[in-house]
Formats: sequence, C-alpha cells, structure tokens
Amino acid sequence: MATIKDVALKAGVSMATVSKYLNGGNVRQAHKEKIRSAIEELQYRVNPFARGLKAQRSPYIGVLLPEIDVPFYGNVVSALEKVLREDGFHCIMSSYSSDHGLERDHLQFLLSSGIEGLVYIPEHLTAEEFYELTSRYRIPTVLVDRMIQGVDADCVLVNNAEAVQEAMERLIKKGHKRIAFVAGPQPMFTAKERMVGYFRSLSDHGILYDEALLVNQPTTFATGYQSAQKFMNLPNPPTAIVATNYDMTLGLISGLRDMELHIPEDVQVFGFDSIELRTVLRTPLPIVHQPEEEIGKTAAKYLLDRLRGFAGEGRITRLNCTVYPKADA
Repeated sequence: MATIKDVALKAGVSMATVSKYLNGGNVRQAHKEKIRSAIEELQYRVNPFARGLKAQRSPYIGVLLPEIDVPFYGNVVSALEKVLREDGFHCIMSSYSSDHGLERDHLQFLLSSGIEGLVYIPEHLTAEEFYELTSRYRIPTVLVDRMIQGVDADCVLVNNAEAVQEAMERLIKKGHKRIAFVAGPQPMFTAKERMVGYFRSLSDHGILYDEALLVNQPTTFATGYQSAQKFMNLPNPPTAIVATNYDMTLGLISGLRDMELHIPEDVQVFGFDSIELRTVLRTPLPIVHQPEEEIGKTAAKYLLDRLRGFAGEGRITRLNCTVYPKADA
C-alpha cells in the first residue's frame, strides 16, 4: 500500500506539502496537479478509521463541505451534529476549499474511512464522477444546499430563486431600477438558481438587463470587494446591489466603505446569510437569511432515516428563507 512518502517522492514535493494538500491547505497549483497525478497513479488511500470498525456499526458520519470557516456552513453543521450526537454518531469534517481535485480526493478519503453515512455540500462533481467514487461503498448520502443533477439522493435545499425575488421586490418597490447582482460562478447550483430570481424580477417589472450589473465570480470576500469598485465606477452606477452570500456581502460593504460611500445614502445593499451582518451598519442591513438550523436538522433526520432502513427514492426538501426586516418600515 502506498504511503504519503511514496506520493511525495512521485510528485517531487515534500511530505508536508502532500499533507497540507490532503487537509485542504493552500498548495501551489503546479504542486496540486503533481500530487493529484501521483495519488491516482499510486492509488493512494488514507484509511485511519477503517481498521476493525466494520465489525460493528461505525460511529462516524462524514461531512464534506467547500469551506470550513463560512458562518452558513458552520451553523448548518452545528445543528446537524447536535441531532446526530443524540443518536450516538460523531462527525468527521473535511473541507475541499472549492477545489475540484480536492473535492474528489476528500470524498474518497471519507468514503474509505469507515463512515456510516455522508452529508455532502457539492460544488464541482458531476453525477458520473459521484457514482464512480461512491458506487462500491453504498453509503447513505444527503446532499445539502446544492443538488448534483442525475444523482438520486436526499437533498435539503432552500427556495433560492424566490428569496432573491423577494429581495428584488423590496428594492423595486422603493424605486430602484438599476440593481446590480453579485453571484457565484455560473456553473454553481445556488448561483444559477439565485440568478433565476434576479432575471425573473427584472422581467416582471419591465427592467432591461444590463450585463455590466452582473458579477459571476467565486463566492469570496474579494469578489464582493472588487464588485463594489466595478459597479460604482460605472458611468451610470447602480442605486442598489444584491450580494448572494456572507463573504461577498462583507466584501461589498468593505469595498464601498473604502470608496467613502455610505449605505444606504449613496447605494443600498441587500445582503445574504448571517443575521449578525444586519448590525454592522448604522441603518440595519436588509438581508436574506437561510434557515441554517432547520437545514442541518432536516439533513440529519434524512440520514438517520436511511441508516434505520428507509430505502425509498431520494427526497427533495426546499425550505423558505426569511427576508429581514420582515416588514418594510
């Protein structure tokens, strides 16, 4: 069986670099590709928990998510863990840093680690890749926040398009016509659904779409910050901006502040995720809040159902978001 040392030698990097890669740390792209190639060629598999666990029910549930430090994911996992602990399970968490190769590798790691079930927030994997990696394990899986088209699994989602439409309706009713939109990359499931809400609102109110008012970039602080610069330096800047996750909202606010622009006097911002963001500004920020605790509890319930023998088709649950303030002042 290949070891980390074998992978490091094959890839021409240090063992520390391989370890950092496997644990989701920052590794240069060139090194990532060499390590990934070495892992595939050597068929390297990390399996620290499997010894002896399958003689009885494993107490471990794998949790695979894009980022470990995003408040939305943390709150979902906290609620998930609370329910699973009551049934005697412990979570093994792994973050793939929104990297396609790491997503594959960390999914394989969790599957081979003796887990009894998997809660998974996917980003890049296709149905073909998912089944290629999971078919031999037959582990119950619940997808959270995003679906993989073509995968028959339980899914816990929110009404993304409807939530964005409600935010847009609030802005349009207040007279805003030039509304910019900061979304994730177009292939991302949630980004696509949230853009549907944006485009539908523009169409419903006869507002012409302006491509200069749309950003599709990684869901990061930097994307929000750079969007502020891009939008507000346009010859005809927007009067309102909708950001569709916590990091992008925070980056957007910071970017506007550095431009010495005031919210909402110079431009209105509508945020996404994390109620705490409402208190950042003198005037409370309007925000779309996802039902994080309910998402986590529902995912745990679906997984426990499967572990207790439920064998029906995949269930898809869509939960409603709450738009704050709940009523316009």
